[in-house]
Amino acid sequence: MKRPPHPSTIRFWSLLFILIACGWWWVTRTHAGSWWWAAVLNVVPPQVLLPLPLLMAWLAWRARKRGWVLLNLVSAAVFTVSVVGLLLPRAEQQVSGTPLTFMTLNTNFAGTDPAGLAQVALREGVQVIALQEALNRQFNPGEYERHLRAAFPGWSVARYDELVTISKFPILNVRSVKFPNSAHAVLVTQVRAQGQLVTVVNTHLPAPKLKASASDVSRKRNLPERMNVTLDIRRDFQKVIGGLIRADSTPLVIAGDLNAPPRGGVWYQLRSLGLRDAFMQAGRGFGFTHHALFGHSRIDYVWLRGARAQQTRTLRDLLSDHRAVVVKVMLPETGSGQ
Repeated sequence: MKRPPHPSTIRFWSLLFILIACGWWWVTRTHAGSWWWAAVLNVVPPQVLLPLPLLMAWLAWRARKRGWVLLNLVSAAVFTVSVVGLLLPRAEQQVSGTPLTFMTLNTNFAGTDPAGLAQVALREGVQVIALQEALNRQFNPGEYERHLRAAFPGWSVARYDELVTISKFPILNVRSVKFPNSAHAVLVTQVRAQGQLVTVVNTHLPAPKLKASASDVSRKRNLPERMNVTLDIRRDFQKVIGGLIRADSTPLVIAGDLNAPPRGGVWYQLRSLGLRDAFMQAGRGFGFTHHALFGHSRIDYVWLRGARAQQTRTLRDLLSDHRAVVVKVMLPETGSGQ
């Protein structure tokens, strides 16, 4: 029978995991918005570290070192809760206000069947939908928009490039707000929902470029330069959202694929603006939105200002390579303020 590992080996690897986990937690929360290599860490699902403490717990069990078994299991649990983003079950909060049910989904280059999307929206009682990548790979957004309008008769549809917002309520105003230093933009619509104005911001931030594109190769951009381009876009995003917040006092809903993990650089940027993550308010579990079949990351969000989430869920329906996020938002009563 194979002998169990020496206790010093278990101690070394167990403590090394704790050290790495603490460093990962600190770096990704304090410097993911400014250090390019910290932004790279934000791209990697932190679950890749979990096999180490679980293996050490098993080896410690074989070596009859019960204290090291417990230490490894506790450190793995704390790491999962604090870094991966686990929210434990809790009683549903009763929030007063006027309900509005919202959905956001990355359609994977118009890969979501509009009729199937309409069925899910009807089942979930959705009233406003934000779609990203709502154009096919031939970059013909008009074709997909026609199918969406046919699937949602009587609904209002607004589009800018790949971003489409669909509302059961009238859309009163539509505009795009471009980023200061790039071609990216957000789609801003104002809807009259339940008798009051609500501003909806539909957005899609690019994923960090670990792999060089043809454009990066032609410009001879190395990994640090590519990551710094991503960080510049995210700083522009913060400026754009900050401007929208200052310009409008109506309830604000920001939804989309941010290609960023919870409690990372983008997450803290939005928190610093006074916005609140709807999943943190009213979600449970991991809330993974990507990949749809085998989820490993939460990168799709609904953020709120002047309203509160009563329930937030990620759907199991395989509508695209992302999972849809559905949020029951409670708007303030008309004339009651926030």
